[in-house]
Amino acid sequence: MSTEPERFYAALAERVDAVPPPELSAVRARAAQRRRRSFGGLLAALAAAVVAVLGAQAVLSPATAPVRPVLPTVPAATGFVPFDGAAAPVIRFAGPVTFGMTATAGDRSYAMWMAEDGNEWVGAVDLLTGKPLWPARNLGKFGDTNGMEVSAGAILLLTEQGFGNPLIKDGSDTIIAVDPTTGQIMWTLPYSFNDTDRVLYDDTLVLTWSERGVTEAIDLRTGKARWTVTEQVARSGTNAMRTMSELYAIGGFAGRIPADRRVVLHLADGRVQVRDVNSGQVERELTAPVLSPPSEQVRVETVVDGTLYQFAGNRSGLLALDGSAKAYEVGLQAKLDGAWLSPCVAGGLFCAVTGETGESATLTVVDPRSGATVWQHEVKGRLQGVLPGPAGLLVMGEPSSVLAGDGTPLTGLDGRPLWLESGNLLVLGPAGVTGHQLSTGENVALGKVDVAGYCSANATMLTCPTKDGIGVYRYAR
Repeated sequence: MSTEPERFYAALAERVDAVPPPELSAVRARAAQRRRRSFGGLLAALAAAVVAVLGAQAVLSPATAPVRPVLPTVPAATGFVPFDGAAAPVIRFAGPVTFGMTATAGDRSYAMWMAEDGNEWVGAVDLLTGKPLWPARNLGKFGDTNGMEVSAGAILLLTEQGFGNPLIKDGSDTIIAVDPTTGQIMWTLPYSFNDTDRVLYDDTLVLTWSERGVTEAIDLRTGKARWTVTEQVARSGTNAMRTMSELYAIGGFAGRIPADRRVVLHLADGRVQVRDVNSGQVERELTAPVLSPPSEQVRVETVVDGTLYQFAGNRSGLLALDGSAKAYEVGLQAKLDGAWLSPCVAGGLFCAVTGETGESATLTVVDPRSGATVWQHEVKGRLQGVLPGPAGLLVMGEPSSVLAGDGTPLTGLDGRPLWLESGNLLVLGPAGVTGHQLSTGENVALGKVDVAGYCSANATMLTCPTKDGIGVYRYAR
């Protein structure tokens, strides 16, 4: 995948490599360094805005005016309720851990964690009963991890360095597919984390080996390829047909599974194929020249609201996938110095973070159709990530803040926040977990949780890895 959420998964290994864990800025840096590729791994603001449609434009003809986003409607208050942070974990760890993460989908939460002895574990919780779905499974020892991705069909553990592990061949990067209902291992697949693009659907994983020139649609239940393409795909050129709302980081740091059952392959020769995920049939073929970045800079490509966007150096390229307009490219006004661009505001605007010093950074919002800089915001302190959500942009830092889609500051936050489905936030801070009402700025104390990784939430329940195990807490009515 080439989305912001994928950048998060791209470097979760850094959480194991260092104690204490690094912040999201370090994750982003490691992703760019490790992969020599144009996707990274985190994370993508529900604002009521009309999706901009490309007009009929000639090749290389830019749009005339940038989009100005609209200040969103502030969400209604959430009925926060305090919880018992001292409650026993639903899943207890067998020993000390170095890192854990959870992903919540509906009434189930899934978790993976790395023990100090190198063993990687996976588990699941039924949030309706507050009990494990199945006994936690030990997958054996690994030298590193890139976390997990979850869909209805499988939990995919992205493991590394499994020397001596009977599940792994030759210590290679390996995907281990676990049945979300039973916890049983369904299949394993050696791959290259550094040299593949991945798009996960409910029942299929589309996996592109960039160097080998092979793309496969893998059935999540069997691990077998449903269809195969043996043509070179550009790096970062395998993407789902996502809407902007599917890129919002709601309830955690994981992207939503795309509802559209099509995948876009941008071939190295410039052909753009829109294929059916089930059959692999080409539904439409278009043309867009592949932009090449300057040396040592990343190439970014993604699809949002029916438009293919690509960035390389200080240029952007666009293609309407309905065939209503030809591909064109423009130069960007802002000097982004190879910064990663990710979709962040409805209407086709992208965010980039530059000038990070640990004490300050600049958040730049650009319109890739015209190349214009829409607005910039100076961030004081360490910037850890920018996460689009229902009401704007969550700027994670020290402290964190929320900006509206037009750059208007909405609130400040002390801790690591999570967007909620309601449009309000949970904040995991040094004093515990608080619920933040965006409309009033009120902070509601909820409980103390000793977090040991990344939490996730649905509309009422929070699931966190703690020093003792996987804890589940009701935070709202």
